[in-house]
Amino acid sequence: MLIKKDEEPFFYKFLSIAKEIIRKNKRYTPVFYGDNEKLYLVCNNYAAAYDFQSNLLLDDELREFGKIPYELSELPNGDMKLTKSEHFSCQESYLIAIRNFFKHTGYMSKKVFSVDKGDPYKIPKIVEVTQRWISEEDNKILDKIGFPDIYMLDAKRVDEFITLASDWNPYYLAACDQTELNGGQTTITMTVYFNIKEDPKKSACDQQALEIVQQPTNYDEFEDMDVEEPADDEQEEIIEDDYQEEEQLDALLEDTVVPEELEDDFDPMLA
Repeated sequence: MLIKKDEEPFFYKFLSIAKEIIRKNKRYTPVFYGDNEKLYLVCNNYAAAYDFQSNLLLDDELREFGKIPYELSELPNGDMKLTKSEHFSCQESYLIAIRNFFKHTGYMSKKVFSVDKGDPYKIPKIVEVTQRWISEEDNKILDKIGFPDIYMLDAKRVDEFITLASDWNPYYLAACDQTELNGGQTTITMTVYFNIKEDPKKSACDQQALEIVQQPTNYDEFEDMDVEEPADDEQEEIIEDDYQEEEQLDALLEDTVVPEELEDDFDPMLA
């Protein structure tokens, strides 16, 4: 299945995001599979879903993914290629769990707000509004989506989600984008999920503030600094010690015999 950017830009965008997710998680084997008119990807702490819904028979036949695994590759000219795989890269139990995750996030998630592609502060805004952590490295994925709606699990259904999908993190985030074709006859939805396995907030290091005393760069400013003066008796001891050291040094100099300067008769020219 060959996908060209100029012919199917929305599908191409989804596959380029899938490629980015796989690229940044090289240690993990991606699970990429079709489910009739849907295409799913799960790789480490990320997931993505592509949903093609159309009332046109021709379109249905064009994007029927079946129930088979796929492998994604990119050609030298930039085109994307989906190839049917011989077998699933995971056990059947894990595949069932993945399908279970997508099923429950589908009706338990709620839209929180929308972000703009050009907003440089979209990730801080997402964290502030949702109280969910997302990595700055995910800016690239969010920019590829464009203008996504941000979804999260409805707080009232957290316990229900944990009961039905206990192996997945209820504090995930989802970024969703949608487009319509053929006068609304065809609707295509793309959703990218973050933090599906674990909440990065739990593994984040606590940052402690350090109190640093700034030293003056101008030495004259030292005059204005408070310096602890020694007590009077301590000051007298310091002066007396200095005097005794000077007396001892003078006595040593008097006893020292300084040899007279010897005349050097050696003439290198006569050698």
